[in-house]
Amino acid sequence: MRSNSSEMKQPSPPQHTAKTLLFIAIAVVGNSFGNLLLALGMDRMPDFAAVALHRYLLGLVENAALLSGAALTAVYTLAQVSLFSWADLSYVVPCIASSYVLSTLLGEFVLGERVQMVRWLGVALICFGVSLVATTPVATKVHGAEAQPR
Repeated sequence: MRSNSSEMKQPSPPQHTAKTLLFIAIAVVGNSFGNLLLALGMDRMPDFAAVALHRYLLGLVENAALLSGAALTAVYTLAQVSLFSWADLSYVVPCIASSYVLSTLLGEFVLGERVQMVRWLGVALICFGVSLVATTPVATKVHGAEAQPR
């Protein structure tokens, strides 16, 4: 028996969608601002060797910036894991690398770090790489529940 080829067709992988862009933005912002808050929180901590371990650990859990940074890092992780359910690893990870750009800007303008020219050149290369990857399809194969036969 001959079957119609359109009936046998597998679902096509997703293309760029608003959902993909939203989750990438959530991951980038969560990662960047989470790292910023972690850095700010650790700036407020005493030197590890200067205090007893139990006081240091208590300081960690009482540090609002650290707790907020950890929460944003969790949001980043959830957004990234969600992206993997419909997008390729080779798309997600390079696009989320744009968080390095935002983190560098936050380091320079919020933390007062002096970012040297060679680092800005690295940031420019990341921007170029992200722009190349962003022009490709979100997925080259079917992911998650769509990949399983029904």
